[in-house]
Amino acid sequence: MKVPTKLTDLAALLMGKTWAHETAEELAAALEKQVEQLRDERMPEHLADAASLDGVPAYQPGLIDLRGDMYDAAVYLDALTTSAAALGDADLVQALRDAGETAHELVARLAVATHATLPAPAVPVADAA
Repeated sequence: MKVPTKLTDLAALLMGKTWAHETAEELAAALEKQVEQLRDERMPEHLADAASLDGVPAYQPGLIDLRGDMYDAAVYLDALTTSAAALGDADLVQALRDAGETAHELVARLAVATHATLPAPAVPVADAA
């Protein structure tokens, strides 16, 4: 099967359909292309944004936003898992369940990282020993 062009993608989308790859090779190539495109387009911006942070508290807004995005992805994976279970596809259900658990773990780890942006409480010198 030929890889779709932007025009065939648009036509399929307008008909309420989406493109699905039929071979592992096609899918692997599409996933690799996605990673390369995101890396090329987003990495310079992310590096510049990270370089502009001027202290630990400056990380907080971005981490809060990122955690929200990851939570949204985790909830979406939960919904996909439910849908796949209704279709009876056990392999897909397990793969989605594993991905969802990982996404929820990432959400929790991002919460920990966000809390790490808070200043440490001051300990009186008399209590430090």
